[in-house]
Amino acid sequence: MTADRDSWCTPAWLATAIGKWDLDPCSNSRSHVLATLRYSLEDGDDGLSVNSAHSGTRVFVNPPYSRGQVARWIAAYEHTGFCFLVRFDPSTDWFARLYGLTDLVCLPRRRRVNFEPPPGVSASSNVYPHALFYRRFSDATPAIKRLCFSWRTGNGTKAT
Repeated sequence: MTADRDSWCTPAWLATAIGKWDLDPCSNSRSHVLATLRYSLEDGDDGLSVNSAHSGTRVFVNPPYSRGQVARWIAAYEHTGFCFLVRFDPSTDWFARLYGLTDLVCLPRRRRVNFEPPPGVSASSNVYPHALFYRRFSDATPAIKRLCFSWRTGNGTKAT
């Protein structure tokens, strides 16, 4: 995983709408996400090996998209109160796994999620829709629900 390629930021409008979280394990110094605890590669942290994340921890995860990375992050945080921000791509194996763990899916309406590139990296147009996958319905803020098309999955909350 390279910092240049994998350190894109969640846009400020979306970070504001999702509210504050306990942990952002995919953070960096430019992040707009409000979290009590943040881990970033540039600080020498490895958000995949955080052992303090448990079922009661509310974790916002905007994982790196390098090959195989999304599935690794899902496995690392599947037992937490997560919110994953990832491509809406039902053709992938990780999508089926994540959807099966999720209580609520939110797709931003009227705008694409255009991530902020790291310094020195050219921005590219985002052709993929993205969604927020919430482990628990109760973790989605009223603000994010207003900005998104949302549905409950029927999977129920599996976090214990």
